[in-house]
Amino acid sequence: MSLRPAPLLAAALALALGLGGCASPSPRMMSAEKTVAEVGGSRFTIYRSGDVVEIYRTSPEALPRLSEVMAKAALAVEQATGCKVAAGSLVGDAALMKAELACG
Repeated sequence: MSLRPAPLLAAALALALGLGGCASPSPRMMSAEKTVAEVGGSRFTIYRSGDVVEIYRTSPEALPRLSEVMAKAALAVEQATGCKVAAGSLVGDAALMKAELACG
């Protein structure tokens, strides 16, 4: 008897693997400007709409420290937009962050 995963299980696994590392923006950011930046070996996809950004870490990293990811994300935003992250506005987790920009 051969062991084969059930078709539904195989489809679910394929879908999960296909969506891994996905950086699709939220509906609010669908028409936003998209930029990719890399800082210290971490890659970020940044969506900007006015003075608001969504930051997606798209590089695979084993157990990244949140404080390090946030610091790298802030630098990536500055590279991508030319603006600093507004003090206290960077929120999120190691995969998805949101922030307000302090331009000018």
